[in-house]
Amino acid sequence: MTNIHLLQTATLLYSLAVFGYLLLIIFKRRWLQLTAQTFIISGFLLQTVCLLWRWKLAGFLPVTNLFSTLFFFSWALAACYLYFEIRYRIGASGLFVMFLNLCLLGIALQRDAELPTLVPALDTPFFSLHIVFSFLGYAFFAMAFSLGVLFLIQRYVPNQQLPRLTTLRKLNEESIFLGFALFTLCMVIGAIWAYWAWGYYFSWNIKGVWSFLVWLYYSGMCHAKFVRRWQGTGYALLSIAGFGVVLFTYLGIGLLLESNHPLE
Repeated sequence: MTNIHLLQTATLLYSLAVFGYLLLIIFKRRWLQLTAQTFIISGFLLQTVCLLWRWKLAGFLPVTNLFSTLFFFSWALAACYLYFEIRYRIGASGLFVMFLNLCLLGIALQRDAELPTLVPALDTPFFSLHIVFSFLGYAFFAMAFSLGVLFLIQRYVPNQQLPRLTTLRKLNEESIFLGFALFTLCMVIGAIWAYWAWGYYFSWNIKGVWSFLVWLYYSGMCHAKFVRRWQGTGYALLSIAGFGVVLFTYLGIGLLLESNHPLE
């Protein structure tokens, strides 16, 4: 229950940050931005404590069911946002990505938070590395989705508190590239892990096929930024559509279809 209380407190802090960023867009006060950032950092630290606590109790990285994957996805997304905030000072742009973060936490808090047991095939360092790179990649793709939505809003309903279109385009491209690099590591480590556990690098199960499609889609996006007709609005739309593919691969397959990556 203490873990849940920490997570509920983090959710409250993220909610206050979203409200602060919303007020920042309307009233344009510097102190609102600093307050929202403080809420996000505090919430992230609480999530980190909760994650380490659960890790210690379980004896392994506890990311094996729907609650724990949503929780870890949320943690990775907050870390991704803080990376961009510290490096680029994107300010009120946090409204969109942190609202997405709240959606993840809101669903997670409705699920069973009990620590599951670990099956023997997962009891390997490859499991932890595969999960970490996978969800960090997902987080950067989610960040690109948020930046894509923000690009379209800024293009058609400009606001001085939001970054310029050129900045948003740059951040979107960087987010796609970093997500693709991390997801590539996830795929490579996953293949090594599969060979170590089952004797083959790749199988034609639906999760593996769709993961490859995600990798193929974002590899195409890494090239699309050099094609003039796909720059700007086109790239933003690709970022939004790509995250839909990610969500289906993560949630749709795990919840609706039979695979070797079930979510309960």
